[in-house]
Amino acid sequence: MSGRRGFSLAEVLVSIFVVAIVGGAICEGMRRQQQLFRSIAAILAVRGDVRDAAAVLAADISSASPLDTVLLATDSGVELYTLIGAAVSCDSAPGNVIRVPPEELQSGNVLTSLLAVPDSADVLLVFNADTAATGGEPRWDRHSIASVSSQPASAACPASTGFTTAADAGATARVISLRAAASAGVRAGAPVRLLRRTRYSLYRASDSRWYLGSRRCNPIGASACGVIQPLSGPYQSYSATAGQSGLSLRYFEASGAALAPLAGLDKVARIELTSRARARVPVSLGARHAGAYLDSAALSIALRNRD
Repeated sequence: MSGRRGFSLAEVLVSIFVVAIVGGAICEGMRRQQQLFRSIAAILAVRGDVRDAAAVLAADISSASPLDTVLLATDSGVELYTLIGAAVSCDSAPGNVIRVPPEELQSGNVLTSLLAVPDSADVLLVFNADTAATGGEPRWDRHSIASVSSQPASAACPASTGFTTAADAGATARVISLRAAASAGVRAGAPVRLLRRTRYSLYRASDSRWYLGSRRCNPIGASACGVIQPLSGPYQSYSATAGQSGLSLRYFEASGAALAPLAGLDKVARIELTSRARARVPVSLGARHAGAYLDSAALSIALRNRD
């Protein structure tokens, strides 16, 4: 009986060589696949960033107070009163306190909607339809807020007002104290708007990248703003050169004529916004699409109720 024959050295070497080739091909395929996934994720992140800037600024600029001009306008920042809430007054002739219904009512009606809880650094507008008191035309009366507190609807806006029901008695209503009394001509059901003075701008963070940020500013008087808070980014760095900056703002009056930044703020009727972002990592989608990935978004925003 003959002995069993093993693999020759040549056969072993050939096998190792073939395994190495196959293994190398698999590893290279996996590396390229990972690079593709990273590139797609980077592209989506950049596209999300440039659209975030457009979405945030479009919502706040278009809903800005019709009673106010733009307070600050530069090529990379804008300051204005943004809408943070809307409601109705539960009382006629409310005096120094305006009470508004709960945000959630059993009926499903929405009489109060708040994007943020107002406080003493905000502004309240209440509609005054009493033409005898306003000199012939209805108007929005402007007030500084002294404080905001919460009370059960049974105390702040009871069912007798007609805006809530007995089922809403335990719901939370807002009580807004004003620094000066509201006009006696304000009636129950009068629309109420809550405003916050905000500055949006492109800024450089501690990581040396550029972001869109927002700052709360004092409600009245000369501009004085707090610490900036990041909203989205990163974007391309600031540049005074047209078409290069991470965030570019241009201003136009109602006729379509361009306004220089910091000039003619009371005439601003439309703002053109362009945001530009660059991927944090090199993008590779094949030989024809390799290297830095750039994306941009442009939007034209009309200010509400502006001639």
